[in-house]
Amino acid sequence: MDQKASPAALNAEGNNSSQPPEVVALQPLAVVDHLCSVNEDMLKSVLAQEEIGGSRRISQQQVQDMLAQIGEFHSKAGGSNANTIRGLAAGFGVQCELVGARGYDEWGAMFASSMKRCMVGIGKMRIQQGPTGRCVILICNGQRTMRTCLSEAARMAADDLSIQDFSGAKWLLLSGYCFYGKHLLQRAIELAAEAKMKVALDLASFEIVQSFKQELKGVLESGRVHCCFCNEDEAAELIHKEGQGSRAQPEEALAYLSQHCDLAVVTLGDKGCIAKRSGEQEIVQEPACSGVTVTDATGAGDLFASGFLYGVLRQYSLQKCCRMGCLAGGAIVQTLGAEMTQANWKWLFDRLHGALAASAVRDSATAVHHELLECYALIEKLGRGVVYYGSARLKQDSPHWGRAVDLGQRVAELLGCTTWSGGGPGMMEAATAGAQSIKAPVGGIRISREAGTTVRTASYLPADCAVFCRFLSSRKVALVDCGVRAKESDQTAYIFLPGGLGTMDELFEIMTLVQLKKLGSKLAVPLILCNYDGFYDGLMNFLGAMVQNGTVGTPELTDIMVASSNEEVLDCLASFYKLPRTSHGTQLTLHRASSLIRRDSHKELPEAGTMSRANSAVA
Repeated sequence: MDQKASPAALNAEGNNSSQPPEVVALQPLAVVDHLCSVNEDMLKSVLAQEEIGGSRRISQQQVQDMLAQIGEFHSKAGGSNANTIRGLAAGFGVQCELVGARGYDEWGAMFASSMKRCMVGIGKMRIQQGPTGRCVILICNGQRTMRTCLSEAARMAADDLSIQDFSGAKWLLLSGYCFYGKHLLQRAIELAAEAKMKVALDLASFEIVQSFKQELKGVLESGRVHCCFCNEDEAAELIHKEGQGSRAQPEEALAYLSQHCDLAVVTLGDKGCIAKRSGEQEIVQEPACSGVTVTDATGAGDLFASGFLYGVLRQYSLQKCCRMGCLAGGAIVQTLGAEMTQANWKWLFDRLHGALAASAVRDSATAVHHELLECYALIEKLGRGVVYYGSARLKQDSPHWGRAVDLGQRVAELLGCTTWSGGGPGMMEAATAGAQSIKAPVGGIRISREAGTTVRTASYLPADCAVFCRFLSSRKVALVDCGVRAKESDQTAYIFLPGGLGTMDELFEIMTLVQLKKLGSKLAVPLILCNYDGFYDGLMNFLGAMVQNGTVGTPELTDIMVASSNEEVLDCLASFYKLPRTSHGTQLTLHRASSLIRRDSHKELPEAGTMSRANSAVA
């Protein structure tokens, strides 16, 4: 490539998003990793007498000679913060921006293209004269030996930074490698404070901590770092004192870090991680993922930071933040390099969401994963509760409307949990209105079009209590998850109000999940049909026909409760969760579905040989 840059080219990259980023990462110089998988003989031949493992600087010519000797390699955008921000953007759907500099050469162009492909904004990346940084990573039996060339590489200086680089973002991600730029890290932290951003700092490496310990402690003790990541080697060196004989324990470093940072995390390799919040005594421990075969440890800490920060952004518990970090770290070590493949993300999300979500992800897998993440973040925020299903077509003039409003209010009073629905009109709106009338928490997993409507309807839900899904599969999975009991104290239920085909679809899906023991096998959840005015009598006949023909077993229907009134629904829930209920003095007729099916329902089927359309058979 012609090394003479035009003035326009030496300015900055184009951006690929008009939305403000949630996270901005500072990577002073772009680095391209050349990943080389080698056997022991090749490794010894390439390194000659040099020590295996660790990192050392080499020249541009040495990079070329080493790659020529190896012959086969893969080149990918690298660098600690680039790896972390790429994971946040590509896998977790977070709006991210990378600030830094890259060279005006083919490797710089490749770096920029790779980041854009992963949905990372690069509008603040400067293009400068000079080469892009490169790193040869030799991988043998899962161990890395790195040889880095940063001589004369294009890089950002402290004076290049401005408040505009960080505008609109919530978090700034920094790496200890920024200490190699004079006053760069300190300047970035000052600008972040001015922009009212929070700062996350990764200590980067043992060598960084050893070389810049006093400067690093000064930054940490300033109170301007809100979240700090380090591994156990970095942690031990951070609090090591001259003349101290024994190696410091990770818990000691965690105590020091949590005195000055809101969140402190120490990763422990194959032992997982420990974390602590400032002002709290509890140390959260999370084990590493089991059943993981390590191919390459490149980027394990960087992707841990991706998962952990995503949890922080979505206000997850500290335990879940740690779990997400360990899952992301466990996923990346199964592939070559620090960029997750589709298979790696699928492994992570299957473990994170469980079997219910795994079955929903087919086409457009990444988009479905992102929708599920948004749904689960809302569920985590509002808590699980009672899920209402029902027709979107029934309006306030329906006799079922007032019953649904009354039920929504009284169930919310009885159980004290969140009222969930599909967030659409009709029965969903009525039940939610009942809960809202007593200021109970409500939530919705919405879809752009409900049956009987032609446009996206205005929401009656608070703006921060609903998620819109494009994919029906992710919406259905999330709604089921809203009612899953994660612990004994959870009080949830699935309540089916009168509904149409969509309601039947969701009912039979839940029945199938229960039948296959994918739902309620550990902690059962009440499943109640509101049989107002005999609405579900026909369904009972149909189920009876299935039993009669041997396609369904009667025991499979025993967990479905059929209630003809709201009083019966409330009695069912009170009995299930052993809650006190005021006597209403009426004789109730709550039944299990298995006791209501008609053994002679097959006699009502059309005569053999008679064909008719479904719409001609309805009463």
